[in-house]
Amino acid sequence: MVSFAGGNDTITGNVGVSPTASITIASPLTFTLTGGTQHAGDATAAMAQAGLTNALTVLGGLASVGTSQSNLNAVSLNPGVYNIGAANLTGTLTLTNTLGVTNPTWVFIGSSLTSSGVVKFAPGLDATNAGVYWDIGSSATLSGVMLGNVLASTSITTTGVTDTCGRLLASTGDATFAGDNTISNTCLASTSGLSSGLTLTSSGGGTVVVSGGGVPTSSVNVPEPSTLLLLSFGLIGLAARYRRKSALARLN
Repeated sequence: MVSFAGGNDTITGNVGVSPTASITIASPLTFTLTGGTQHAGDATAAMAQAGLTNALTVLGGLASVGTSQSNLNAVSLNPGVYNIGAANLTGTLTLTNTLGVTNPTWVFIGSSLTSSGVVKFAPGLDATNAGVYWDIGSSATLSGVMLGNVLASTSITTTGVTDTCGRLLASTGDATFAGDNTISNTCLASTSGLSSGLTLTSSGGGTVVVSGGGVPTSSVNVPEPSTLLLLSFGLIGLAARYRRKSALARLN
């Protein structure tokens, strides 16, 4: 279920739920949806749900090449994969690219996420084709300023969050928006809603090699071939480049 429980909500992009068709908007409040559509239990939402499942598999499979980073407060991090555990962000996390990585990508893999702080890019960082992903094994509770695509295996609850560029995706549980929230899947800094950066190369037998963006190369087992394409459907995906038999397709 997707529930807008109170406050003023501004969403740029799509809102969807699957397999149920429950999108509830409490009254009185202001709900503004710009440049998108409500998909309540339709075919679009079903494909997005399948894409989310695959995206969680791919991102979670990167944990083996990740660096332990339990502290996210008052730190600056270059592109890469970070294992953050049960993360509690109360300060400022700055995403920087002092290494000069092309199409920089940050992947944060945690068991849970509570954030009331600020996630931002370093001044002058070129995020045109960047990727920022939060792969959360259970639930995320968000307020403050978030950056990137939050993919939670269970649920997402916001209590007044501004996601300056990205998406909030809950897999098996509810997405509940309380307080005043502003979510945008587009931004001036990025042409893809921060869902670029990674390259997926099929090596057959359900194995996909993930590389690019400063992320260590890793092999992940996922369904293929057709369901792999759902990774980038709508939101959802990694908006990845998928290379198979020398064919390169940009999926958006």
